This record gives sequence, structure tokens and C-alpha cells, in this order.
Amino acid sequence: MYKPSIHLCTQKPQTVPTRGKASWKCVLVFFLLVVTVIFTHQFIRTQLQGYPESGPWRFENLESYYVSYPHQYNFILDHPDKCSQHKPFMVVMVPVAPHQTEQRIAIRKTWGNDSAVRDGQVLVLFLLGLPSENDSKTDQKRIELENLQHQDILQSDFIDSYRNLTIKTMIMLEWLKDRCAQVKYAAKVDADMLLNITAMIKMLQDSVTPQKNYITGLISYENVVIRDPYNKFYIPPEVYADSVYPPYPLGMCYIISMDLPEKILQMSKKIKPIFIEDAYIGMCLQQLQIYPISPPIPARFVVKPPGTYNRCYYASLIAVITYNPDELISYWTDLHKPGPQC
Repeated sequence: MYKPSIHLCTQKPQTVPTRGKASWKCVLVFFLLVVTVIFTHQFIRTQLQGYPESGPWRFENLESYYVSYPHQYNFILDHPDKCSQHKPFMVVMVPVAPHQTEQRIAIRKTWGNDSAVRDGQVLVLFLLGLPSENDSKTDQKRIELENLQHQDILQSDFIDSYRNLTIKTMIMLEWLKDRCAQVKYAAKVDADMLLNITAMIKMLQDSVTPQKNYITGLISYENVVIRDPYNKFYIPPEVYADSVYPPYPLGMCYIISMDLPEKILQMSKKIKPIFIEDAYIGMCLQQLQIYPISPPIPARFVVKPPGTYNRCYYASLIAVITYNPDELISYWTDLHKPGPQC
């Protein structure tokens, strides 16, 4: 295989001026290659935190258990005026991987096209990081074209990976704080969730629902910190000393009042972020002395649905996990057929 830089450095010079030029070109090429390799290595290490694909997950360097935040991340794709233009009651943010096109399509066909969304009462946006696959340039072009068509994608310049979910969550809060301060509530909803937006709005519009220091969802209490180094959620005592995490809403779906993004972000400057994003939110809330509130009917938020679909049961829920985009579309279509639900 022809290698120009090697040929340039090893060919026999024919004249003194040529040799001088070749030497300087060789040095310059070598220097640029070294700088590029070092920068790329450091960038990937920072973004992915050096986690292997399998255990053990014990590291000598404790920094490996944290994520790179706060950091100056920027938006590549943005819609900064969405909230001011639509003035929604609630913003639904859907963190989704760049390659999960089918999930985004399924949401746009189902609850992302709810009447409350069409009327502007609810704004639905997808939050992405940078694709990290070999064909990332192709993926990025496809994402940009998708955004041109739908105008609903926010993308920031961090590597989108499971270990960077905390970065993704904090960037979501940054966007909400800076662009949607006039909105009453925001919801963070995973891409595999079947959402009943009408029921969610009705719950929030109840007169007893707080409008400040409010966060709700399926609350995890006394969740034990994993100390087994062969478990991917392993956290050593040096990183988090308590044996259980503070209460926090599961990341699948939670709702916050719009004063919380700024408060959580301010507290995050004092607490080093771990990669378990929903537990980290709980850590910030604990220091703020703000406690998650269970929804009026916690059973309407479901993380482990029954094996068999039941129309009456699903019609009673606000948020429930589905196993694939086809299932999401199928359930939504059935639930919105004309006639009584049960």
C-alpha cells in the first residue's frame, strides 16, 4: 500500500534544496500525526471514560467512574426559539441514540403526534449526541436531513454512548434552563416508552400539583449501591460512600417543574457526576433538600409490563415501557381506535 509520508522521508534526495524541503515536510507530517493521535486518544478516553465491554469494572484511577461534566459542550443542531414560539404547557425531551431512527419515527406516529402536541400545548423534542460508529459521517448527514424534515432534533457535540447518559441529561437541563424558562413543566421520557400525554397533562393540571421544587415519576427508594466489580453498575466506596442511593425517579420517565433545571445544574458544580444518570439526579436533589414526590397513582408508571397486552390495563397508564417500535405503534393504534377502550 502506498504511503506518501514514508516515501517522502525515505527517498534519496537528488539536490540539497529538495532534501531540505523533504526533511521539513517529513518533520511537519510526523508532528501533525503525533498531535492527531494524542488528541484523538484523549478525546475518546474523556468521552467514553475507558470502560471495557465486560467486567471486572474495577479501576485504579477513580476518575474512570465519573463523566466529563461540567464541560463546554455545544449544540450542533438546535431550535432555540421553540418554546418562545409555541409557548407550551410542557416540554417532553426524548434522549435517543443517533442510530435509533425507527424509535423516532414510531414516536412521531404515536404519542408524539397527540392532539396536545398538534395544538402546541406540548412540545416534543429528541436529544442526541454525536454518532460513534465507523460510518458516523453518513449517520450525521442522515440526522441533519431528518431534522430538516421534522424540525425536532437537538444535537450536542458529545459522544452518544450509554456511559455518557449523565452528560446527556445535564445538557438537556441546560437547554431547558436557557430556552424554556416560561414553561411550567418538562418531562424526560425514554424512546421505548408508550406515553399517555392527555393523562399526564391532566395529572399536572390538578390544583394540588406543585409548580416549584417538583419532580415525580416512578421513585426508587433505598436502591443499593452495587459493590460487585463484575457488575456494570459497580461504584466503589471511594466514589460514593453510602450503601444506598438517595431517592430518585427512574430515568424511563420523570417530570420536573421548570425551576429545577437551574437548581440541579448549580448543584452539579459541587458534586462530581457519576455515569448512573438517574441516581446522580437523586444525589443533586438530596443536597438541594428537594425530595421526589410519587405521582397520585404510582401504578400508572410501569417499568415491567405484563407479558400479555390488555387494552383496559394499558388505557389506564401514563407511561409504560415497550420492547420495540412496532409494539409501540401497535399498542398506540389499538388504544386509539374509535369506541370504548374496554
